[in-house]
Amino acid sequence: MTSMSSNPLVSIVIIFLDAERFLDEAIGSVFAQTYGDWELLLVDDGSTDGSRSIALRYAEKHPDKVRYLEHAGRQNRGMSASRNLGIAHAKGEYIAFLDADDVWLPNKLEPQIAILQSQPDAAMVFGPTQWWYSWTGNAHDRQRDYIHDLGVQPNTLLRPPALLGRFLRVPEISPCTCSALMRRKVVDQVGGFEEHFRGLYEDQAFFAKVSLAAPVFVTSQCSARYRQHANSNCSTTQTQHSAARLAFLRWLADYVSKQYNVRWWRTLRTGFWPCRYPKLDRIYQQARCGLPGKVWRSALRSSWLSLPLVRNLRCLQFRRLQPLGHGRQWGTPIVRYYWHKYLQKHQKDIRGTALEIGSTDTIRRFGGIAVTCAEGIDLSPHSPEITVVADLSRADNVPSEQYDCFVNQFTMHLIYDAEAALYHAIRMLKPGGVLLINFSCVDYYFPRGLDMGTGEPMFVYRWFTPIEVENMLRSLDLRAEDYTLDIYGNLFSRIAYQMNMPAEELTQRELDFVDPGHPLLICVRVVKPAEWRADKPDYQTPWKPGVTPAQLNPVTGLYATEAYQA
Repeated sequence: MTSMSSNPLVSIVIIFLDAERFLDEAIGSVFAQTYGDWELLLVDDGSTDGSRSIALRYAEKHPDKVRYLEHAGRQNRGMSASRNLGIAHAKGEYIAFLDADDVWLPNKLEPQIAILQSQPDAAMVFGPTQWWYSWTGNAHDRQRDYIHDLGVQPNTLLRPPALLGRFLRVPEISPCTCSALMRRKVVDQVGGFEEHFRGLYEDQAFFAKVSLAAPVFVTSQCSARYRQHANSNCSTTQTQHSAARLAFLRWLADYVSKQYNVRWWRTLRTGFWPCRYPKLDRIYQQARCGLPGKVWRSALRSSWLSLPLVRNLRCLQFRRLQPLGHGRQWGTPIVRYYWHKYLQKHQKDIRGTALEIGSTDTIRRFGGIAVTCAEGIDLSPHSPEITVVADLSRADNVPSEQYDCFVNQFTMHLIYDAEAALYHAIRMLKPGGVLLINFSCVDYYFPRGLDMGTGEPMFVYRWFTPIEVENMLRSLDLRAEDYTLDIYGNLFSRIAYQMNMPAEELTQRELDFVDPGHPLLICVRVVKPAEWRADKPDYQTPWKPGVTPAQLNPVTGLYATEAYQA
């Protein structure tokens, strides 16, 4: 095993069985990595087609980088035993896996290595994976691609047994093996893969052991494409799924009882429900997938909610002196509903080298694989995805013309020098680059400020009007053809937002009706002109009250009573 260095060796294990059709492309995606310190172990699980010849060709052509391995007698021993064979011959400090029918994006290894080096407690890092249908080239399949939901808060370090508990409750969020990078010492510590799992659940059994042994970092970066085709292992074994899951859960119960204490098993045992009580689980799954909500939104909205008596009863909840739930955040905030609707409308603008305030979640979610480089900007490097540390209103140190897209969301009312922040946001764009930005017309106010642990406490300095925003844009030498301005909201949605009602509680008409006299959110799309030469505004320094800021409570959310009341 190599020693710790600035460029540690990564051992990449590709197992294959009759994968002649796809193997060359998988190997090619390894050679395309921006990180070059790796070795590739090609493990043949008893192939009878031409895939063995492909693997041998690479091993002969690149003997310093690629090695070919096979089981004794060229046996077929299954996926777990084949991965263990690769692990046994690995020399790297880190280990990564790639199935022969999947591919990595070029920036798979480099950012994940940076995360593990910055998170010494993390045994593994993984992120979302693109479910890849468009590899066929068919127009219909291009529309089916999507990036699967992580099911957990991204860019966080999850300590045992939190992650496994989530995997058991929602099995489909378990990571794909191609999305993970792990420390070799932890792989050895947990004993590698369980070899009696030859196909289904071999990855979940391994991830269960790792997530119970040590913390795991979950990143928002999508780094791999999971090819969807009829001959994949998951497709050909679909009918065996229930039996395989029951076998996995029985193994897990035995593993936890032997390795860990009873309290942990109480946390994890809910995963047995689907196999022990299939009918009850079917009801639960329908509820979890939104059936009650769909009934509420369709039947109730279309009929009952329109009845005068029901509408009058709903309005009684506004006769109160504090927000609903004491301000605790629940459901989808109405401004988030509007903003996501706006981003869907301009999704094609989120591409290339993209920047986002505070994280990269939004640009990765809406840009997907069109985003080739995702960067975050904030006052402090509070997570690995914050690559630009700067105050946006004083961002002179950030180079000009760097980004194809900048998503600036829900921050302008928190920046005193809004004109300077808008200037720098446009300056950092390449010519033709797009700024997607929103301005709050109404929001909660923090008299004490709010400390989110990302730098200076936040204060709400202003709420915007459409004419104010348009004057700011024109003061920066932007013409009417350089930007579009959309207004969302109405009197009811403003009141509902202030009362902390989620978007799910409003009818579609109540959400979509636009009243220019009562806007809630202003959304702007700016395309930077090729010859943009605006002067930098004079900087202004705000006065701040000498009070101890409130601390963000991640459980109650931003707007809980204890956070915004003095």
